Amino acid sequence: MKKLFTLLFVGSLLASCGGSSYTTDKEAALEMKKEQTEALKGYYAKLLDIHTEFEAAKKEILADYGGKSSTLWDKAKTKDDSAMDAWTDLRNLELHKSQDIRALNQVSAASDRALSTSIEDINDLYEQKDLEAWSKSIQAENKIASDLDQASNKAIGELTK
Repeated sequence: MKKLFTLLFVGSLLASCGGSSYTTDKEAALEMKKEQTEALKGYYAKLLDIHTEFEAAKKEILADYGGKSSTLWDKAKTKDDSAMDAWTDLRNLELHKSQDIRALNQVSAASDRALSTSIEDINDLYEQKDLEAWSKSIQAENKIASDLDQASNKAIGELTK
């Protein structure tokens, strides 16, 4: 169910940023970039949700082992059935987290590629003097996206402290 929600959520993000449309029109590409930047807020929110759910479930699994996977592993190596089940649960949890993140990234990849290709081609098709304002706008969107990425990484990092 969670995977279905992730795919639906990401699909709506992709649809909201224009899908995977390629363009050589500067204004259309800039609008796509702005929509993509706006959609990143939802992407990073979902990414944080995935990590938050993972950390909460991991904490629950490790509660009987002092909160440490190394303690759980040591106990599982003694063939303790409860510890082995908990270890299996932890590994499955890690695999599901990876799958959810992969699904989130995969759906947005087509839009990212189309926009990236559009921007590259526009840079090659137009004279540099015709791209000055446009390039600054693209750079401003890239800065916003970079700031969102840094904030996301910081928030995810806080979860593991």
